[in-house]
Amino acid sequence: MNENTLTIGTVLQGKSYSYTIKKVLGQGTFGITYLATTQVKVHGALGELETTMQVAVKEFFMRDINGRTENTVTTGSQGGLYANYKKKFAREAENLSKLHHPNIVKVLEFFEANKTVYYAMEYVDGGSLDKYIKPYQGIPESEALKQAKQIGAALSYMHTHKMLHLDLKPGNIMLRKNGDIVLIDFGLSKQYDKNGEPESSTSVGNGTPGYAPIEQANYHEGKDFPVTMDVYAFGATLFKMLTGVPPLKADEILNEGFPAYELQKHQVSNSLIACIAKAMSPMKKDRPQSVEAFLQELTGMKSQKIPQEVSPTTKPQIERKEKEPLHPHSTPNFWGKYKKPIIGASTCALIICVFLIVKSINKQDIKPDIMFPQDSIAVAEVIEETHDSPDSIATTAPETDTASSDSIAVEVETKEERFQKAMKLQGKNKENALLQLADEGYAYAYFPLAEYYFSTQQNKQADKWLAKSLLTGKRHEAERLIEKKISSGDFGLVNTMRMIENQANTGHEEYYCLLAKWYLGRNEDTQADKWLRKAIAAGINKKETRQIEQTLRERGFYD
Repeated sequence: MNENTLTIGTVLQGKSYSYTIKKVLGQGTFGITYLATTQVKVHGALGELETTMQVAVKEFFMRDINGRTENTVTTGSQGGLYANYKKKFAREAENLSKLHHPNIVKVLEFFEANKTVYYAMEYVDGGSLDKYIKPYQGIPESEALKQAKQIGAALSYMHTHKMLHLDLKPGNIMLRKNGDIVLIDFGLSKQYDKNGEPESSTSVGNGTPGYAPIEQANYHEGKDFPVTMDVYAFGATLFKMLTGVPPLKADEILNEGFPAYELQKHQVSNSLIACIAKAMSPMKKDRPQSVEAFLQELTGMKSQKIPQEVSPTTKPQIERKEKEPLHPHSTPNFWGKYKKPIIGASTCALIICVFLIVKSINKQDIKPDIMFPQDSIAVAEVIEETHDSPDSIATTAPETDTASSDSIAVEVETKEERFQKAMKLQGKNKENALLQLADEGYAYAYFPLAEYYFSTQQNKQADKWLAKSLLTGKRHEAERLIEKKISSGDFGLVNTMRMIENQANTGHEEYYCLLAKWYLGRNEDTQADKWLRKAIAAGINKKETRQIEQTLRERGFYD
């Protein structure tokens, strides 16, 4: 956290209550949020009781402008920038104070102190929705729809009171201990009057990439109330809830199409995928025109058949990666439960068939060297899937009546052997062999596929496989290739850099500079600055960070 936060134990005097600072909860560009305690009196029929209550206190503090002398906030702002944003912060508190809904954070009071402004609000202690879904990499459809009803109810209430949120995302949704959701962070919210006119002259904020529609970045106020911007963010929020993956930026969806495959990978029903895709349409006229309309579409979806829970006495053990814990409300997948028993039974049946056919053919005095040129390989492939070892497997047929053919041995190529052969091939043959392995989940084929597609100038395909290779044993080779591409002026690795950004957001500091360079090359200076700051804070190679900073200064970004 910034060293300019209030010290623990500081007491703030509000209009109605005093607040003792206990810890810092978070800090953004325009404010610092603290956990604090306050004494409140509860009145009853026979008297009153004084009790201690936890609250969240938000302080207006511009990270890049303000400083602090003891508790007093100082500023070197020029041209009234600080004063303008201070008024906006006050409006946020005022806007929130007008909203009284069970799924919207409650404001206690707004006050001035230390030459800045504060507001106290309820402390929601269940953590953010973003943190809740992260360990599970997406929550079940039934739970997401249940939470969507509460999110929609809160948004609909806001819209009824002529207010837009404009920054809806899982990070701005908190959970109470009982699981109910609460909308927070109304820093970008905007109030309109009954005629659709904005009550302030400030522009609509850009919102968060991935959750903001295209028109939000360049929105020009008119005589309308653009609720479809919140509808878009609502759809994007559902996307993240179901997949655990940040949604594509709006301009990428416009150019590349809606990424339905991400939802399909998580077994999301086709009807829900269609609803989310419609809400995230690049053209606002194609979206549901209100939150109520979107909720009606979600409610009206055709019911999907969900596999029934298996009895604990018959439920097979399922191996699961530690980093992908089973969500407590998820429905078990039928294939996942019975995959090994089904394959095992199928294998036994195939072996018996082979034995019977062999015996039949031997009785007809057919020579063994013309038997099963293809079927034996198919059998062996199935057997390979039922063993832990990837090594070659030999199956021996029972004795037959033919003395010259006591047994049949079936040799199986491992995926590693097939991979080595594929690497010696050229052109389309190499591509097809590697794609076959990749489709079977052989991860070492991903990076060679990326190299192959780059060599044939199929950059979109190359980008796809390069992104996949970042999560394999070829990660370091992939990183070197990315560095080389960026250094040569290639800034089109959209999927790859999205994967890099996901990794950076989970603490992979080695990617900070790489992201700063990439955004710099795409002329997205704000994003470049964001990752540059992270790189500097992490103590990454000063020579690299200085070069990025110098380029930003030459462009006048820091003026």
